[in-house]
Amino acid sequence: MTRRRVKSWGGVPVAELQDRWGRESVHVYGDIDSTMDAARDLAAAGAPGGAIVMSRGQSAGRGRAEARFHSPRDAGVYLTMIFRPEGDWVRSPVTILAGLGVATELRRAFPDLAPRLKWPNDLIVRDRKLGGILAETMAGDDGADVLLIGVGVNLDTEHLPADLQGRVVGVRELCEAAPVDVADAMIRGLERWLPDPPEALSEEQLDELDRLDWLKNQRIALVGPDHDPVPGRSAGLAPDGALLFRPDRGALRRVNSGSVEVLEETS
Repeated sequence: MTRRRVKSWGGVPVAELQDRWGRESVHVYGDIDSTMDAARDLAAAGAPGGAIVMSRGQSAGRGRAEARFHSPRDAGVYLTMIFRPEGDWVRSPVTILAGLGVATELRRAFPDLAPRLKWPNDLIVRDRKLGGILAETMAGDDGADVLLIGVGVNLDTEHLPADLQGRVVGVRELCEAAPVDVADAMIRGLERWLPDPPEALSEEQLDELDRLDWLKNQRIALVGPDHDPVPGRSAGLAPDGALLFRPDRGALRRVNSGSVEVLEETS
């Protein structure tokens, strides 16, 4: 798909977005394949840290494990930010930090929204998915690692596939919100910690996560390609971003990757 640059997004000219966000490197497209893929190409060509890539729609937006993130035109905020952190940050829990930052800033900007976090990368509002976060790394033009963080947040849901209805939620279902105000909160959230990500979550960050952890104390099942679902209960998050999982049989586990399903409580 051809990536066509456009002159405005959400009714705001690109020049005003650059002034609003304090940077020249704001790349805005119409309908493209993926803001992550566009950001990867821009980073390879030398785009600076803090560069923002946005689109009105995506034909190949994706989540974890190549899952599709449906991105109808003008129905969400789809953006990727490029980071060029210094130091040994590769093992930092960047997806959790991104989610915590974005959720916190959305809550401040839109109190009626009150998003929470579902490990490892979902934003949840009233038990439905508001959006998702994807983190990828690549080698930059100077050989240093580059961090790409993509975030998609639903504004409206009527154009999403029928099988997602009832499982997703849009910002505008719960509050009045201009797209650019939602983008403002997302960008503030990403820049809260990711320019210089810590190697582990601080006590303050863990406390904040504990308040926003949608899975904590819920009955869940660990799902993976190599085993049957393992039932148990979520017990919070570790400082490295791992899920703490207490199976029905066995000792507490730390889960660094994978996915979970929420189970119905049984009496």
